[in-house]
Amino acid sequence: MKWGIILFPVFLFGQADFFGYIESEFDQIQLRNQQYNFGYNKLRIDMESRPTDQVLFGANINIQKFYGKITWNFFDFLPEYIWKPVFQPEDEPDSLWISEMPIIIGDTLYLDNVYLRASFDRLDLTIGRQQISLGTGYAWNPLDIFFRKDLFDPSYEQPGVNAIRVEISLGDRMSLDLILSPEESWELTTKMIQGKVGIGSFDFTLNIAEQFRLFPYWRTEDTLSTHRNEKLLGGSFVGQIGEIGLWGEGLFGSKSKPEASGEYLLGLDHTFDSGTYVMGEYYHNSIGADTSDLFFDHYMFYFTGETHSLMQNYLFFMVNQNVTEFVSIVLFGIANLDDKSVAINPQVNWNAFENVDISLFISKTFGEKDTEFGIQDWAFRIRLRAYF
Repeated sequence: MKWGIILFPVFLFGQADFFGYIESEFDQIQLRNQQYNFGYNKLRIDMESRPTDQVLFGANINIQKFYGKITWNFFDFLPEYIWKPVFQPEDEPDSLWISEMPIIIGDTLYLDNVYLRASFDRLDLTIGRQQISLGTGYAWNPLDIFFRKDLFDPSYEQPGVNAIRVEISLGDRMSLDLILSPEESWELTTKMIQGKVGIGSFDFTLNIAEQFRLFPYWRTEDTLSTHRNEKLLGGSFVGQIGEIGLWGEGLFGSKSKPEASGEYLLGLDHTFDSGTYVMGEYYHNSIGADTSDLFFDHYMFYFTGETHSLMQNYLFFMVNQNVTEFVSIVLFGIANLDDKSVAINPQVNWNAFENVDISLFISKTFGEKDTEFGIQDWAFRIRLRAYF
């Protein structure tokens, strides 16, 4: 009934367009000398209606059903020296020890986006659950305070954000972007203002934000991590010098020492005459742990999405080569520069038929078994997506 009420405007406003895709994925992973199979089947249905040229109503429904291994032990993704002192302390009897922290992946059926956009001469107003993509980075986006990308699949679609957004055109290559993500009070509401200007071959942004966020105790004088309003200042740039593309972005807190809550990214790319595309990014996160002071709470802070990375310094690189009009080969890698662990990931993308894509992905990690990427041996994935 609730869905009917929400989607009623689609039919009220007039003819709606329906499109989307069906996606199936099979994964295999070797973790701690054990192999696991898992995957999902997913249906996404997008709906758009334009009652007038100035008004757009959009929504999409995601239905996802998982199979194979759906219950995981969180401790399997952590080095033993990290979790055992917390859950199996030597001064406690064995009967009180905890050896599992189950994570259950459940099937989903939900409205991911549902929004109304009104367009005026120099202003666009969007209200509802909508896509918000901030920043210029590919693998990381310090400016995105709403969402954290999957490092092994950074280009995958992002979930929607409940927001009110006003985009104002101020002239040629100049704009102002106002974003509010409402919560139960004004103090808890996330707010961001982004100004954008184009100069020469570059575009620049200046971002001012306020967010009620969890701040780690190891970066403050507190004994516990606490939520507090954090005022944030940052910006980004993207452009080209000759045949080299350059971009970067950063975001820094104002209530604490800058080095305690700052993160930034720098990237460059180039396409050779042969069509080979190469790209690299360096990312630094001051809230991340360093190798000499890594403990259980760092992992919890990362896995719950409170920070963009586990540690502080990372490198991402990618090489993309089109073999034919329908087949491309991608090789990308992720390096944790602090613990010296690396994941190398070759991938083949094939447009097998019209509106049907198949991708094959292999991941092989290198590093000590107690490092971020070294704890996993290898992984394999095949994904099929058919659009309609």
